[in-house]
Amino acid sequence: MDGFVYNLPGANPNQQVSNNQVPLVNLSATSDESNRSAEDDEKKRRRKVSNRESARRSRMRKRRHLNELWSMLLHLINENKCLVDELSRANEGYENVVEENKKLREENSKLGKMIGEIGF
Repeated sequence: MDGFVYNLPGANPNQQVSNNQVPLVNLSATSDESNRSAEDDEKKRRRKVSNRESARRSRMRKRRHLNELWSMLLHLINENKCLVDELSRANEGYENVVEENKKLREENSKLGKMIGEIGF
């Protein structure tokens, strides 16, 4: 016979059972189903574990990326501050040069008039 054979009362309602006789029922299908069910449960368990680990790695990557972005932000804020300071110094230098240029032009104009008055 295939599979396991058990004597179970009432397994087949159409079969009549006499005093001490119990009908024979083939439970190989039930055994296969329970084996498949156990295998499916194990596959589901392994998949859950795998998914949890994958999610954990994903969260770690996200955390590292976020830390890198924060670090980059701080670096860019500092770099921007340095550039703003440098621009401010350049603008001050420009204003000083414009003012000095204005004074030199006025002085040049005065000297030109003086030369013209002397007659050279």
